[in-house]
Amino acid sequence: MKFLDLVKVYEQLEATSSGNKLREILSNFFKKAPKQEIEQVVYLTLGQIASDFEDINIGMADKMVVRAIANAVDKDISEIKQIFKTEGDVGKTAEKTVAGKTAKLQINGVFESLHKIAEASGAGSQDVKISTLAGLLKKATPKEARYLARIVLGTLRMGVGDMTVLDSLSITFTGTKANKKFLEHAFNICPDVGIIAKTIADKGLKGIDKIGVAVGRPIKMMLAQRVTDIETIREKMPEGIAAEEKYDGERIQAHFSKGKLVLFSRRMEAITNQFPDVCQQIKKNLKAKGFVVEGEAVAIDEKGNLLPFQRLMQRRRKYDVEAYVKKIPVCIYLFDLLYLNGKSYIREDYPKRHKALEKIVKKETKNLQIAKRIICDDIECIEEFFNKSLQRGCEGIIAKSTAKGSIYKPGTRGWLWIKWKREYSTELADTFDLVVVGAFAGRGKRSGTYGSLLCAAYNHKKDFFETVCKLGSGFTDEQLAELPKRFKKYRVNKKPARLVINKAMKPDFWFEPKIVVEVLGAELTRSPIHSSSEKQGKGLALRFPRFKRYREDKKPEQATTSKEILDLYEKKR
Repeated sequence: MKFLDLVKVYEQLEATSSGNKLREILSNFFKKAPKQEIEQVVYLTLGQIASDFEDINIGMADKMVVRAIANAVDKDISEIKQIFKTEGDVGKTAEKTVAGKTAKLQINGVFESLHKIAEASGAGSQDVKISTLAGLLKKATPKEARYLARIVLGTLRMGVGDMTVLDSLSITFTGTKANKKFLEHAFNICPDVGIIAKTIADKGLKGIDKIGVAVGRPIKMMLAQRVTDIETIREKMPEGIAAEEKYDGERIQAHFSKGKLVLFSRRMEAITNQFPDVCQQIKKNLKAKGFVVEGEAVAIDEKGNLLPFQRLMQRRRKYDVEAYVKKIPVCIYLFDLLYLNGKSYIREDYPKRHKALEKIVKKETKNLQIAKRIICDDIECIEEFFNKSLQRGCEGIIAKSTAKGSIYKPGTRGWLWIKWKREYSTELADTFDLVVVGAFAGRGKRSGTYGSLLCAAYNHKKDFFETVCKLGSGFTDEQLAELPKRFKKYRVNKKPARLVINKAMKPDFWFEPKIVVEVLGAELTRSPIHSSSEKQGKGLALRFPRFKRYREDKKPEQATTSKEILDLYEKKR
C-alpha cells in the first residue's frame, strides 16, 4: 500500500477534535489496509516503529532531520534552518521544501528504512541516519515529507493512543466496539499493539484468546485500589489479608530465560542497562530456568536504610551508570511471581504465587530481599504494620487478598490489592497522578514561562482525558523556568481530540497528553469549569493542588482515572 494513502488518513486525524471521529477514520482505513501490513500501519500511526519494550529508537533530533531535509532538496542548511525557525515544526519545514509530485513511497519500504535508521550505530552512524532519511524525502511528496519527519521525531500529535487503536481494531474486525474488552485483556498480557493487530486480522477473536505470557515480553502490571479509611480493607478482603510494605521506588518486572535477564519499567520500557547491580543480584540469588518476577527498586544508604524516590531517579541515565551504582546503591524488594519454568502463574492465587517466589529466592542480601509482609486478620494488625512501615521510610502498605480467586490481573485496578499510604491516614491530603493537557501564560514574576498547568484524569471507559485542576504551586524557580522547554515537544495548535474540556477552561497553550505529574490536593469538590465525572453541568475539581514530582515511570493512560476520583469524592461526602 502507498504511504500516501496512510498520510491522507493522518491529515484527517490531525484535523479532527472528536475522539469518536478518530475511531471512525481509523476503522475505515484498517478495513482497506492489507492484512500483511496492518502491524506496520498501527505502529506508524502511534509514531513508533516497534513496541516500547523492544527498545528500538530512531535516534534523530531536530538538527539531524533538518540536515536530512537540506540533503534531500540540495539546499544550503542555513536556508532550511531559517524555514524551521519560522515554522517551529520540522514536519512543516519538510513539507515547505520537498517538491516531489509523484507518490513513490510504499508503507513497507518506509517502515524498513526507518528500522535501518534505528539500527545505525557507532562511528559514521549519524551520516547513515541522515542519508537514509534524505533518501526517503527525495521520493516523498510534500505531505508525505511532513509526516515522515514527525514520525522520525515521534511527534505525530494526532491524539491517537493505544486504546483508540484497540477500539478501531475491534470495530474493523469484529463489527463492534463491544469486543474491545477481549483485545484489551490480551493487550494487558501482551502490550504490543502490532501483535494484537496482526492476530485479530489473521485469526480473529479466537487467536486473541490464545495470546499468553511470553518471557522477554512485559506484562502490564497489576494495580491497587485506594480507600478513604483503613476499615474498608477488611470489608473488601474478608477471607484473609497479607499486609506488605509499599516502597517509594521504581517498580520493576524481571524476565529471565536461557541466561538472559531483561528488566522492564511500569511503562514497559526496557531499563536493564540502568540497573546492572539489580541484574547481578537477581541472577546470583534466584534459582530457576526461567521466570518473571516483580519487585520495587529502592535507593538505600550504606546501612540499608530506605531513601526517597528522588535519590533513585538519579539512576535514570545512559552514561556514568557504573559510577552511580556505587554512588546510589539500590535494593530490589521482590513481591510477586508471574511465570516459572514454562508455566504461567497469573491465574494462580496470591498465596501460591508468593510461595513459589520464596522457593526460588535462595538467598536474601542487603541488595535483594523479599518484600516484608505480615498475614493479618484484623485492622489493628494492619494498622500496626502500617505504622512500622512508615517508620522504616516506606510510603505505606499494600493489602493483598489471600482468598481463593486472588489471581494476578494484568493492567487492572481491582479490590484484590488495596494501597494505604501516609497521605490517606490524615484526611487532609491525597495524591493523584494527572496528565498535563495545557498551560496558561505566566504573568508578573512568571512572565516568560507558564503560570499554571491544566491537568486531567483519564477516563478509561471512554478513552478520554477530563480536566481536574489548574496546577501552579509546588514548583521550584528552576522547575518553573524550564516548563516551556520540557513541554515544547508536545505543543499542538488545537485541543487534543481525546480531551473533554469546559469552554471556560480554555488554556493559552495546548499539549498532547503525554506528561504525567504527581499532585497533592486538599479535597475534591464539584466545579462548573472542570469536566471530570461531569454531572448536571459540574465536574470534579481538585482544590489547592500542589506539584510533587514528574511521574516519568507512567504513561498517560496509567494516570489516576476519573472513576477513582469519583469514588473518592462520593466516599468522602
